[in-house]
Amino acid sequence: MKRLPFLLILLIAAVSACARASDAPASDDVNITLQLLPEPAVVGEATVIVTLADAVGNPIEDATVHVKGDMNHAGMVPVLAEADQGLGGMYEMPFEWTMGGSWIVTVEATLADGTTATRRFDVSVGMPASQ
Repeated sequence: MKRLPFLLILLIAAVSACARASDAPASDDVNITLQLLPEPAVVGEATVIVTLADAVGNPIEDATVHVKGDMNHAGMVPVLAEADQGLGGMYEMPFEWTMGGSWIVTVEATLADGTTATRRFDVSVGMPASQ
């Protein structure tokens, strides 16, 4: 019984640590767009192009961009991509659609000042045309 208060305090501390928000400030002043090549998206190798601009439309070139593709159902391994250089605010990275169906693509941009911006996109991935 002496261990119960200690374990309870430990559990509360662990839950509190997990619940903390990121120290990086979030920004609603970053416009994020997503372009897919090929379009429409089909299973296989692809390219994702993320474009970042500030609130007045100026390109943001000094960010790190993370892209995560998740199927809209459980059990699939996510597809990940990253870029840290953007020419004219465009960040291009290879990507691979591993299965046809409905995907959720999450783009997270971390700007040079540590500010983060996130946007989710719904993507429908089809099967490639028969050869």
